[in-house]
Amino acid sequence: MTHCVFCDIVDGKLPAIKVHEDDHVIAIMDIFPLRRAHVLVIPKQHHRQLHELESNLRSHLVDTASRITRALYASSLAPAAVHYNVNDGPAAHQTVPHVHMHILPRYKGDSRSFLLRLLRKPLDLLVGPANAAGLEKDAAEIRRHLTDPHSAP
Repeated sequence: MTHCVFCDIVDGKLPAIKVHEDDHVIAIMDIFPLRRAHVLVIPKQHHRQLHELESNLRSHLVDTASRITRALYASSLAPAAVHYNVNDGPAAHQTVPHVHMHILPRYKGDSRSFLLRLLRKPLDLLVGPANAAGLEKDAAEIRRHLTDPHSAP
């Protein structure tokens, strides 16, 4: 296997701002966010594409993303909507060859800025990551609203 930044995060070799972690997945703030409170949900097992996941892990990935989305809606971040996105393979612009689901909050009237941000995304590597303090603040707000996975939705 080639080097994987997400595996390094899962193994604790690289830092990340965690929103959630359990035995099967980790959810972290994207350091090159397309929107405020952009979260990545990542299976701990290394798999390159979604279809490679066992069905129970794939379900857990989506269930975790749903729980985080409920927390986002309940939080002061209060998005108007959410995009769920999986770039599944290099031709789909998957930049890290490890399955991950993006949770992209959308806010009323943000379509123009969202499209401009998508176009700028490749320049992020030159500009650098987002402000860590701001990401931690948003992560704390989401964590504050996360519910027990065994409680009613």
